[in-house]
Amino acid sequence: MAIFRFFCDEGYDSDPHQDSSRILSGDTSAHTPKVYVVAGFISDERCWAKIAKAWDEKNQRIGVRRFHASHLNARDGEFKGWSKNRQIRYAKDLLRILKERKKRIHAVSCGILARDYDRIVSPEGRKKLGHPYIACFKSCVAMIAQQMSTNNFEPDDKFAVILDRNNLENEAVKVFYKMKDSVEWPYSKRLATCAPGTWQDFTELQPADLIAYETFKLLLSRHSGRSVRKSIESMFGKNGFLGYYFDSTTLELLKVPLETSECAPNGFIVQLPGPAPDDSREPISAYWDAPER
Repeated sequence: MAIFRFFCDEGYDSDPHQDSSRILSGDTSAHTPKVYVVAGFISDERCWAKIAKAWDEKNQRIGVRRFHASHLNARDGEFKGWSKNRQIRYAKDLLRILKERKKRIHAVSCGILARDYDRIVSPEGRKKLGHPYIACFKSCVAMIAQQMSTNNFEPDDKFAVILDRNNLENEAVKVFYKMKDSVEWPYSKRLATCAPGTWQDFTELQPADLIAYETFKLLLSRHSGRSVRKSIESMFGKNGFLGYYFDSTTLELLKVPLETSECAPNGFIVQLPGPAPDDSREPISAYWDAPER
């Protein structure tokens, strides 16, 4: 049996006129993002150890404590005063660390058009699927478990989740263990453990920050007419990608099942369709390379 680890983070468009922490607090008066994403990378322990070592060495060489996507792109915080060229070189070097692992590291993401979610699905239905963060988190867990059950993994292989700390972390952990304990859901045996963490404890949460930010920008670009950022485009064909998002069409299809299901809050597990490599909405590959043993 092998235990794989999925490190994930969230990305969304925050309201500049409100404290961003309110967005994750569940406060009904908080700003509703246009796009909400939970994304991260999954790999085996040996691969993660190589990534973390190279990542830490790069940060030490240039004198920063950590990669932080939004600060780097705004060139503030630790990156204040950096030139555009220095910013690009640093980002390229970190991307190279990930691309060198090829399909031994796999990006997994789920996004939701949060304002369409509020508009289409009733409050009762949204209570069952959960806050946009929880809905996306559950979907990432479901996708990984389904893929491990239908591809080249051993019957007893499982995955653990480490999520970046936030105000909904306790709810996310609770949802994970509800899925793990489900007797109806056929993929529950793939789930191992789930816990929040910080970048100080886990270097691997920094690549999760990178892919959450880039996936958010990718989904936002597809609904605003912007071009795909070169940083994430350079990873396509190198690393594995498994992506899904709730657009208005998907939410319309889910509306009746959600609103009529007899389940407790956060008890509705979405049965995602199988990977469709020709789906132009999101880059998808349906496999990891065989894990190292």
